[in-house]
Amino acid sequence: MKLIDINKDNWLKVVSLTTNKGDMPTLCEEFVASNVLSIVQAQYENSWTKKAIEDDGEIIGFTMYGFDEEESYFELCRIMIDKRFQGRGYGSKAMNLVIDEMKKLDGCKEIYLSTDPQNEIGKHIYEKLGFINTGKIIDDEELFCLKFY
Repeated sequence: MKLIDINKDNWLKVVSLTTNKGDMPTLCEEFVASNVLSIVQAQYENSWTKKAIEDDGEIIGFTMYGFDEEESYFELCRIMIDKRFQGRGYGSKAMNLVIDEMKKLDGCKEIYLSTDPQNEIGKHIYEKLGFINTGKIIDDEELFCLKFY
């Protein structure tokens, strides 16, 4: 598994990924914004890095991370695995790849992420990887933090 750049050859595959139980991606899915919305956001907010998640030559997910200028912290803003690949351990593996990339960012000593309180599977993965629930709520989502020091 690896993180790859989104480009003219793969962007359509990336925006076609979905976590929805139906076959069509929507602007806001159950627990994550769509990849279309994320890519547009990253275009206009330059602090975000967007990557496709590839395994064995197939694009299986998407992530977006960087420095959240509004909150003044490094954030794993989006991560998703397409519904066809869920339940196979890809989420944890992808999270570890993103964490490793974020550790290389200048000044990154901790990573924040937020999630819907109902996202039990996501919260289980985050806590398994060392993220701690901070007890804070931001935009109706629980805030988690992983510290490296």
